[in-house]
Amino acid sequence: MSENAVISNAPRLVELLSKRSASASSADVSDRARGVMLGLAAGNLLGIPVESRWHSDIAARHPNGLTEIDRAETHEPMDDDLAQAVDLGEAMAAGGDFIADFVERLIVWRRVNGRGIGYTTEAVINELERERRPPTAARTIYENRNRIAPNGGVMRCAPVAIARRSDPARLIAVSASTCAVTHYAPSCQWSCVIINAVIVQFLNGVEPDPGALLSAAVEDGCPDLLAIAQHDGIPTDALAAIVSGAKPPPDAGWLFRDHGLIGHTLLAMQFGLWAATTPLSLEEGLIASVAAGGDTDTNAAVAGAVLGARYGAGSIPQRWMDCIPQRLRIEAVAADLLAL
Repeated sequence: MSENAVISNAPRLVELLSKRSASASSADVSDRARGVMLGLAAGNLLGIPVESRWHSDIAARHPNGLTEIDRAETHEPMDDDLAQAVDLGEAMAAGGDFIADFVERLIVWRRVNGRGIGYTTEAVINELERERRPPTAARTIYENRNRIAPNGGVMRCAPVAIARRSDPARLIAVSASTCAVTHYAPSCQWSCVIINAVIVQFLNGVEPDPGALLSAAVEDGCPDLLAIAQHDGIPTDALAAIVSGAKPPPDAGWLFRDHGLIGHTLLAMQFGLWAATTPLSLEEGLIASVAAGGDTDTNAAVAGAVLGARYGAGSIPQRWMDCIPQRLRIEAVAADLLAL
């Protein structure tokens, strides 16, 4: 397949992402890269017990917020958000045709684990097993299912940011193409590009400006994501603020809304954009993300990847680190991607 399923060229984003800080040390970059993978893991794990619950139900059960990861997770198979991110990272680190490698890993993962698999991902994997190649398999499901835009691509996109942090053009192309292995919607692919752009700026020692990134994406052909989100009936406070030239709301109040499409790619993207600027710490940000309800494990995984890039692995509470399954494997993925 071509490396870019929908996004053919993005010169404005490439220009923005070419800026780097000369003061970013290798140790700092390494800590932030580990933070990306481990923050994603922590957010995913923290949100699992209350996935799909309303914020009011979570508040009733956890008046002070859900603050602890279930220690049993240490011995459980990885949930889909984390498992697919690790598989994508390992496929990229292995070199060669990493798209084909990732496809094979997804097929194997579904057979031997499949924990938390989404409807769209499962349907596309069925197509891939019938030897439909990406992005054709995902496009078929996209077109047959009313052009839906779930969050199964953006939840796992962060490894691309680590691997392509020094090559903006490749970052954009690979963010799109790896998303389109299972999620073809343009809004899915652009969600991955935008979240990875934020992560890369943190990795490169640059303070992200979500408004500038979105403006550049629009100049590069990104559809009107705010209009799509509003049409699909999801909360848009963070996205509307950014589009208007403001920062996302500083606290987590905007997250506490009832909404129908809890697994929407643009909702997960907004969690990541909010995480890039909120004054909350990594721990506070993930607790707030989970307290919002809905697709808690995925929204917190996206927020966790961004917060991990922002604050580094050292900001993750040790009690959470102790609950992450196969932690050494996850840290090895970050190291291997950095070495590319």
